[in-house]
Amino acid sequence: MSSEDPDVRGATYGFFHSAHAARINPTLSFDEIFDFTLQYFDWCMRTDPAPGGWANTRYSAGWDLVGWFFGLWDEGRDKKYFKVIKSRLAKLYKAADADLKKAIEHAIIEHLFERKQVRNFFSDWKDDPELKSAHDEGMLWVTHGGSSPLSERQDKVH
Repeated sequence: MSSEDPDVRGATYGFFHSAHAARINPTLSFDEIFDFTLQYFDWCMRTDPAPGGWANTRYSAGWDLVGWFFGLWDEGRDKKYFKVIKSRLAKLYKAADADLKKAIEHAIIEHLFERKQVRNFFSDWKDDPELKSAHDEGMLWVTHGGSSPLSERQDKVH
């Protein structure tokens, strides 16, 4: 879980979000997998690993993050987890260059905003001068009819 190797990180992420994860003994806690997954997505977004290996590219990590977020949301997980994800996204966005900001807006925020409850959860971003453009991009997507399979109800976490 602490490897710096992109392929090891990607394979670990894939394993944790597969049916095989149930075979881990002793069992990892939800928080351990949550922390690893969030760190993995953050790392993928920042580094944009080359396609073709086990690690997600910047955009595929963003799309997976959306599916993961909605899976947790649909499971009714404690709101503290969503606050942590939102905080990490805010920190990442504020420190990002133009390319990373665009990726966060297009791969993550637009699709999260497809659900009204999630838009409401992120509504404080419109009042933050550093996050307002991300909020506006998400709203532009939704108000112009943007939708994707990413926002469909999830039966279980990936």
